[in-house]
Amino acid sequence: MRSPTLTVEDVKKIIDNQESISDLEFLSKGGQKVVFKCKINDDYYTLKFLELSDWDDSGDLNETHDIQSEILARATREIDIMRKCDTPTLVKLGPIGMTLTEYNGKKFLYFSEEFVEGEDLFQILSKRTLSQMEAIQLGIDIATAIEHLWSIGMVHRDIKPKNIMRKMDGTFVLLDTGIAFDTQGKALTQAFHIVGTRIYMSPEQLANIKASLDFRSDLYLLGIVLYESLTGKHPFFTPGINSVQLVSRVIGGEYEPISQLCKDIHPKLERLINRLLSVQPHLRYRSCSSLIQQLKKIREEL
Repeated sequence: MRSPTLTVEDVKKIIDNQESISDLEFLSKGGQKVVFKCKINDDYYTLKFLELSDWDDSGDLNETHDIQSEILARATREIDIMRKCDTPTLVKLGPIGMTLTEYNGKKFLYFSEEFVEGEDLFQILSKRTLSQMEAIQLGIDIATAIEHLWSIGMVHRDIKPKNIMRKMDGTFVLLDTGIAFDTQGKALTQAFHIVGTRIYMSPEQLANIKASLDFRSDLYLLGIVLYESLTGKHPFFTPGINSVQLVSRVIGGEYEPISQLCKDIHPKLERLINRLLSVQPHLRYRSCSSLIQQLKKIREEL
């Protein structure tokens, strides 16, 4: 799925009837979305655009319909989750709900979200690792987000540095809930490419055992992110590795001990991350609250 090609001028024409929107500027592009920053009634938000008609020339009407339905379903799910989960650790819905429109013969979907001022974790880790105190804050905040998602029967499934923002006050926010798996209803597919790339997937995700997915799968992904945040290295991916080797390492739980890469790590924090990275879900934490409690205890000892 490709992100749409839109300029600031294009968006101004699309939202021409929205007098409350001003200060529009391009923010980012990737995956299925192109994102703009704007001011709505004097507060900053992001506007996310997804193109629905980019697939009309594929030649396969059934495939086109399926892809468009998938995009709509993901956007609807993302908006629904933002409405249901009231926590500062998950991004909030803005004043403009899901809107369908046409521009230059193409169909677009757009909606607004809370603007999170800060830097995504991927950008941060490209420059430095996190301190143990920062990593503990990351763990507390993302575990809180996972807990709120699970309270409505959702599993995020895509927790990775690019989907985590560090706010100016040092707290963290989890983004992009559109791929979330509804344990009580229809599951959305997850498209991913693992050849030559880092992956953030639990063993049960790789095995495609959707029936067994619960919050513990997200805790595993949090374990990967914490490992990488402290060491600067993905626990399973190394340059040049092929997909078979990569999956084998995940399934086998093969990774270099954190203490060999981060010499001063608190032993309890290392054990906590090792527990999150357990291959078997039942060996991870039984609840997010118990994980959060343990992280807070370790913070007191640092």
